[in-house]
Amino acid sequence: MQNIQQINPMFIMTRIAPVILLMLLVCFSCERNQDDRVFYQEDLIDIAGYIEKNKEKFNRFYDIMNVGELTDPLSAYNPAGDGSFTLFLPTDEAFDRYIQNNSRYSSFHALIQDISFVRELGRYHLVSTGIRTNYFPYGALPDTTATGDMLTIGFSSDLDTTIYKVNNIAPVIIANLEMVNGYIHVIGEVLEPVNFTGYEWLAQNPGYTILSEALKLTGLKDTLSLYITTNKQVVKNMYTILAEHDSIYSRYGIHSIEDLIGKYGTPGKELTDIDNSLYQFTAYHILERSFFLDEFEGSENYNTYANFPSSINAAGLEIRINQGVDTFSIKISGGDTTWINYIRFFYQESNVLTKNGPIHFISDVMELFNPPRIERTFQFREEPAIDQASETETFIDPDKFVRINWSGTDYIIYVRQSGTSENAKNPDYIRIEGNFTIEYTMPKILPGRYALKFRAHAFNMENATVQVYLDGKRIGGNYDLTSGGDDTGYKIITVGEVDFGKYSEHTIKIRALIPGIFIWDFVNFTPQ
Repeated sequence: MQNIQQINPMFIMTRIAPVILLMLLVCFSCERNQDDRVFYQEDLIDIAGYIEKNKEKFNRFYDIMNVGELTDPLSAYNPAGDGSFTLFLPTDEAFDRYIQNNSRYSSFHALIQDISFVRELGRYHLVSTGIRTNYFPYGALPDTTATGDMLTIGFSSDLDTTIYKVNNIAPVIIANLEMVNGYIHVIGEVLEPVNFTGYEWLAQNPGYTILSEALKLTGLKDTLSLYITTNKQVVKNMYTILAEHDSIYSRYGIHSIEDLIGKYGTPGKELTDIDNSLYQFTAYHILERSFFLDEFEGSENYNTYANFPSSINAAGLEIRINQGVDTFSIKISGGDTTWINYIRFFYQESNVLTKNGPIHFISDVMELFNPPRIERTFQFREEPAIDQASETETFIDPDKFVRINWSGTDYIIYVRQSGTSENAKNPDYIRIEGNFTIEYTMPKILPGRYALKFRAHAFNMENATVQVYLDGKRIGGNYDLTSGGDDTGYKIITVGEVDFGKYSEHTIKIRALIPGIFIWDFVNFTPQ
């Protein structure tokens, strides 16, 4: 487990520009790491065959592969997706270090006897699609491992060499070994399967005692469990933690949990009371859903567990949190003065992987801030079943959904296209057909007046005519979707104005007045 005990305050001044430049170099520089290229074998073999052929270097993983029953899968094409895998292959020296630093197993022989763990360990190194290094993101890989977990990629540089680190632990030392059924990247450390929640990571790392104690005393620790029950469905609990190191709190005169309670606690209220200011302060550090650094886009309000969202602007070279709330530092260079009026990320240390999503580390104490209203667009990705769908998928059981419900038809189809031919935003959409009713409960939105809009396909004589309801009340008119679309075939329909009195979730319902096809792209709220 990564242990960050002290963060140099000067690192706060680090900007993301070098990281972006580095990523561009990854893609375009011809001075890349000499091992960062595709190796074509004279006679292409499969992944399992390569490991067997090179047992003198990978004997430990060869045993893992055999005992963990991976030989057959790694000898075949991946039955899903593009038919390929990605294997992060540790060297024997990496396994020796792993055993040396492992309190659970005294030797590799002892490890190999634990068949259940061997199966998990081997599969944790195997990603369910083929990925070359030039497609590595600065964050989570686009597909999960064979254990259903995410792996993350970090970047660093050494002179003109790009260094990739998997889970901030394992450097890629030989990249892009091409096999007939995917790619092998040789790594210098063993990847330990992640089996802890976000709270457990903070509680086990001594540099984060103040925030972890706050989570415990407010009861928020219990909301950060591995699974939660929502609408009678047990689903994996996904969230993002923005964490300050204890040294950050010390700069603000907060040296203990007692100091934090003294500064933010509400006298006379239990710490577990959601109206206690300490509860709100702590809950504000938890974002709903999982967001790795590369997934922050544009200027958005990201919902938190508190009464306000967090404003995160990723439109420029640096990701900025709650810009304009305060002046956190002043930078003087060459006679020029720069006022830093936002909280920043520690980029290299962030993207710490847990079972429930990432932990990111921030430069200053983050107090509650009520950001201005912004345009919000919702595209169903808050629904776990939709978010986990890789491409087109048909769903027949609405009881398995948390935020989406439908009736009047047997199924809905979610379509996510990888090409550019589809004109839906992102591009993805939901398709439903018949005499249907479909509901979608959207994330919280700040109070105020908004124009409610939705985008749907409107250029097909078989399309439906629909009515719209918001929070159970009819709004707008009847919308004939057989015509009226632009050259993309889609149409943005302004339903009317709505006035929200509080920061809360809202449910939109679309009902077929005249049965037909409904291809639903997104819902939009534009401040008025």
